[in-house]
Amino acid sequence: MGKRTIESEVKLFNRPKMEKPLLIEGLPGIGYVGKLAAEHLIEEFEAEKFGEINSPFFPHHVSIDSGILRPAKNEFYLADLEGKDVIILVGDVQATSSEGHYELANKVLDTAESFDVSRIFTLGGYATGQYSKSQPKVFGVVNHPELLEEYGSDGLVIREGTGPIIGISGLLLGLGSLRGINGVCLLGETHGMLVDHRSARSVLEALSSMLGFKVDLSKLEEHAKKTESILRRMRKVEKLRKRRKEREEEVSYIG
Repeated sequence: MGKRTIESEVKLFNRPKMEKPLLIEGLPGIGYVGKLAAEHLIEEFEAEKFGEINSPFFPHHVSIDSGILRPAKNEFYLADLEGKDVIILVGDVQATSSEGHYELANKVLDTAESFDVSRIFTLGGYATGQYSKSQPKVFGVVNHPELLEEYGSDGLVIREGTGPIIGISGLLLGLGSLRGINGVCLLGETHGMLVDHRSARSVLEALSSMLGFKVDLSKLEEHAKKTESILRRMRKVEKLRKRRKEREEEVSYIG
């Protein structure tokens, strides 16, 4: 017997007709910003699932849904964004190794090319260590200079300086450029340790402006307010804990 090749597998349940579709990636990452944004699009535009990816490079666990176990997976959905065919990539996890990230990114790009994807948009978070109660900024990074001019009028704030974009959000654009597929990465400011619906909202506002579609963002705002309410309660508890500790320390010095 020959040596078995371990690789990711793309399963397409059908091949829906598309015309020069866009690809939007929103896998879990910093603040779950991209995942929240992409899943919101799926819900609001009633996107239909047409494929999934299973991979040995995913973390070694399964997911539980209503008491039923299932392997971790990534999923392809097709949405009609006001006349634009859009493939949306979401999922439970990203790969856990460099080899896995490259292998999965190339599998996604193979699938994108098979549908003649014209452009890629990857969505993610940019950790600042602070939670924004107002309007988190959205930074953009492109893989071709001509996109700077194309989207400059839409208020795209270009991420200055140097540094890596870790994971599939960066690799899809980097490897995509080698295949002649242009793309943009949108990164919303976020704390980094919190699930950030408000940052996801900002990212979708930027994306909808760039692509010219409208989407109801009220559900994301409702979730953001709930998060802020929880944070306020946590801060109050922390203040009470500190005051109690200070009083105990004062008492310990008496006598």
